[in-house]
Amino acid sequence: MNSARLLFYGAVEDEDKLEQAIKEFEQIIASNPKMEGVATTYIGSLIMLKGKHAFWPHKKVAFVNEGLEVMDKGLKIDPNNIESLFIYGSTCYYLPSFLGKSKLAKEKLRKLVEIIDDDNIVLYDNKIMTNALTFVLEKIEVSDSDKVKINKYLTKLESRK
Repeated sequence: MNSARLLFYGAVEDEDKLEQAIKEFEQIIASNPKMEGVATTYIGSLIMLKGKHAFWPHKKVAFVNEGLEVMDKGLKIDPNNIESLFIYGSTCYYLPSFLGKSKLAKEKLRKLVEIIDDDNIVLYDNKIMTNALTFVLEKIEVSDSDKVKINKYLTKLESRK
């Protein structure tokens, strides 16, 4: 999963890594069915990234719509996967505003904060969790109590290093 994540982040800037990253996540699904939800969410995000690199506007929108469908499928498989919620929310956050997905981004990222607790935080990679919580804190308007909760878990993550 770690190498697939690295390819994912590389594909954000390098179009040539998109197909390789998608194949990595497909292999994860084939070899570890428990990871199907999160891997499918990553694949959906990668499909949306194809839109970033597409030349024609109608192709850009088509990739965004296809990617959203695939990410929705991933979340249906594992609706409370914090990593999936982060990938989904952060991907939608960076879409152009005319696509109207900012509300969807905020919804997924707020759900991430809503469901995080002492039991599930240990199930995720420290760096992913730190990135997710920091992203929410910096990019999304959340309540004061959610800020306290996020900072509490950021402190816990820091102590786990």
